[in-house]
Amino acid sequence: MLYSEVKERENRFITALKIVFPFLLLILILIFSFKLFQSSVNNYVLLTLLIPIYVYYIFYLIYNGFRTSLIDSTTKAFTRKEILRQFEKLNNKKNYVVVLLHLDNIGDINERYGVFNADKILRQLIERVNLFLNECHCKNVPIGRCGGGNFLVILKYSKKELKHQLTRFSKELKNKGIDNIEIKLDFSILEADYDDNSKNIIEQLFILLEENKKNDFLLPNIKPDAFETIVHQALKANEIVLKYQPSISLLTKKIAILEVLPKIYTKENGLLSRAQIERIVNYSGYEKDFDEKIFSILLDEITPLLDKNIYFSIDISPVTLRNNNFKLYLLKLFRTRKIDPKFFILELCEKNCYEDMNRFNEIIISYKESGFKIALTNFGGNNCGFEYIKHLPIDIVKFDIEFTKKIEELKYERILDKYLIFIKNLDIQSMIKFVDKESLFRKIEVLKPDYIQGFYIGKPKSLEQIRGELE
Repeated sequence: MLYSEVKERENRFITALKIVFPFLLLILILIFSFKLFQSSVNNYVLLTLLIPIYVYYIFYLIYNGFRTSLIDSTTKAFTRKEILRQFEKLNNKKNYVVVLLHLDNIGDINERYGVFNADKILRQLIERVNLFLNECHCKNVPIGRCGGGNFLVILKYSKKELKHQLTRFSKELKNKGIDNIEIKLDFSILEADYDDNSKNIIEQLFILLEENKKNDFLLPNIKPDAFETIVHQALKANEIVLKYQPSISLLTKKIAILEVLPKIYTKENGLLSRAQIERIVNYSGYEKDFDEKIFSILLDEITPLLDKNIYFSIDISPVTLRNNNFKLYLLKLFRTRKIDPKFFILELCEKNCYEDMNRFNEIIISYKESGFKIALTNFGGNNCGFEYIKHLPIDIVKFDIEFTKKIEELKYERILDKYLIFIKNLDIQSMIKFVDKESLFRKIEVLKPDYIQGFYIGKPKSLEQIRGELE
């Protein structure tokens, strides 16, 4: 039995006692009143007053009992409210860790097997987690559901050892599954004394979870609320620094595209990349503001390069791109600065397909009619690139880093070669990124993409350094 179920049973037993004791007290009062008062009128008045009060009291307890259940009805783990309360009442947080368990493929399970089977899987998953914790000699561990396939666990354990044990446990689950259904369980761990605010703990756990998946960027030790302040101040004070990474055209062997890489400047932690602050930007609702600010700074900064016939490629959130107010802002900005959008590439990448593809297609077409080019990034990776190729008018495809990293494997080389032919047949240009040495450049060059980018071509530079190279 889960610790949460034990506590819920205790809670219901206490509620039952609250009902029984007043009932016994009521009987004693009535017995005493009948002995004390000979008049039946007085007793009748007392009954009239006490019984309705007691009935109301019972209904209140029952109603409140249903409302204040400690456990989630599906998984029998603690509710989010209760698990946060369990965290808040820890006396010595220094000795505890908080774990976020994330069932990564819960959406796929819902779609493939139905919501009822998904609920059963969640319930069995928590039972497996509880059994695993018992094997680790951790008894009465609070486990709480934090929405969807996310669960919080609070326990007294070594962070390093727990990470090792959870890695083993998640691998076993992935290999064995539950009821012949594949389980992909991710996790992140944080010291309970990281912050007194439980909301900051949860947010940082989600950030760590995302970073564990990427493994490309390390976040500095900044708390989520501090991160939000940093982003807000940076937007307000225009503390956004733009770097430019060149890509060459294999046709001309010259710089053809400059990828714009925005960073936020902080006095305490230096420059923070977009990848490092992306979740905070989205979570805090600064997505559109951030993208607007990047364009505003960019158009002011690149004026000296506008006569060089260089394309500028900017990563834009698809959510921002579909925001009509952003489009109006962008077009007005370009008109005001008297700059032609034809040398600007809007990059997009989305893991899950946008539902209303017809509307998205109309939006993309409207940007193209205004002069912008559209690029798909991380093509061939774990995203909906193929769907967008099928439905949207794409100009350039930038291939996922996996193809560059594994190009020495014959399979990946052949796949990339066929992809390039496929892309070319659709009259779409192609770019291979992350080319960092000459031998890799020569190998990619044979495959004949339109553009190549990477440290071998050039590292991200300031505008002045780029101007010097172009001149």
